[in-house]
Amino acid sequence: MKVSSQNNYGATFKRSPIFYILTRVVILFFIIIIIFPLLYTLSLSVRSPDTVYSARYFLIPYEFSLQNYYDAFFYAEEKLKVSFPRMFLNSVIVTTTSVSLIIMLSIFAAFSFSHLRFPMKESLYNVMIASVAMPAQVLLIPMFYLLIYFGIINTYLAVILAYAGFLIPIGILILRMFFEQVPNELTEAGIVDGSSDFQLLTRILLPLAKPAIATCVILLFLDTWNEFIYAMIFMQDPTIHTVPVGLAKIGTSRYHINIGTYSASVMVSIIPVLIIFTIFQRWFIAGMTMGALKH
Repeated sequence: MKVSSQNNYGATFKRSPIFYILTRVVILFFIIIIIFPLLYTLSLSVRSPDTVYSARYFLIPYEFSLQNYYDAFFYAEEKLKVSFPRMFLNSVIVTTTSVSLIIMLSIFAAFSFSHLRFPMKESLYNVMIASVAMPAQVLLIPMFYLLIYFGIINTYLAVILAYAGFLIPIGILILRMFFEQVPNELTEAGIVDGSSDFQLLTRILLPLAKPAIATCVILLFLDTWNEFIYAMIFMQDPTIHTVPVGLAKIGTSRYHINIGTYSASVMVSIIPVLIIFTIFQRWFIAGMTMGALKH
């Protein structure tokens, strides 16, 4: 038996019950794969140190306790000299500065590539986008010596410039795609009204670009907040370690760290990511589907 249905765009299609059930089972399977590790880590983090390896029904602790979160903040700082508040401050400074810089430069560059004419525009764009495929580790040693030469190694600026250099092409790619989908009638009307290029960008394109910008913010925030290699190599001073470097230091310490304490550290590090996604999710979903349907 096949059931006919109609979507919001007037398209009529036949839906097979078997196909409907099969797709839901597959979706549920992948949701479990994605969510289960997070739930298990959360379960470990709220178990008491004595019962961290035992639980009812695998996920439900025998005894709930927030001792692991206390140890994550104070035991790690006492034994490993890893201050969670300081790591969070370092990550916030690096991430917010990097994302702000990348978004600002990407907006102007994407506008130039989509609405301005200049020699070798497409060639420059293709080369820049192709650079995204280059592994970041390839340039690790040359960049390290360059940062030493300019005297900015072991500073926030070292990783901020590195992140900007590698992630700006991603921002330009997303924003250019969006700018090119804005109807020409809107930009032509702005030109007729005497708008300059800057006014065209700020008054017409940017107010419409919230989904694309939100998509960039979330993707760039995830990349910079979780980045480990550059933060470890370019900021070796313990006082400016970011959260991923601190977590690695806790996990590989010669001191015994309870698995519950480490799980609590991981759960705390996830909080900013959840906050950012909660704030921008409405525009993020719109941005991920832009261009899928044209009226």
